[in-house]
Amino acid sequence: MLSTEMQFYLNKVVDEYELIQFLSKSLDLRCETLIYPDSKAEAFVMINDYEIGFPMDITISYTKGVSLGKDYLWLAKLLARHYQTMVATDLPEGHRDKMNPYCWCVAEPNGYLLEMLEDLSDVEDRQGLLLNSDSKKLLTTVGKLA
Repeated sequence: MLSTEMQFYLNKVVDEYELIQFLSKSLDLRCETLIYPDSKAEAFVMINDYEIGFPMDITISYTKGVSLGKDYLWLAKLLARHYQTMVATDLPEGHRDKMNPYCWCVAEPNGYLLEMLEDLSDVEDRQGLLLNSDSKKLLTTVGKLA
């Protein structure tokens, strides 16, 4: 039973097979997708592509008993550095805007974490994540990160 998940939006589309290999190695966890099934996988990765904003959505679901030893901010920074692109994910626990569904944490390839607001213009019928570049500011309430 899959019960815990992390979600990321990449600012470019990357090769799915290479991504699964990278995630499996980085998390020390066997991962699978619909296209690349693995009967011994401990995590399922769902991937969606969009035409607007961040074009690749990755959701990693894993069983409650699995211990990653790493958090989603560490993985967002690792993905950003490895693929040389911005990666959006949830704000860290304790952040003042954590409950705001339109505020995102964005990892840059250089290791910086930013907070950005979702661009809500033309919301009707839109899929994908579009962020307002004018809202970009350095995330300062994170504490120690890997």
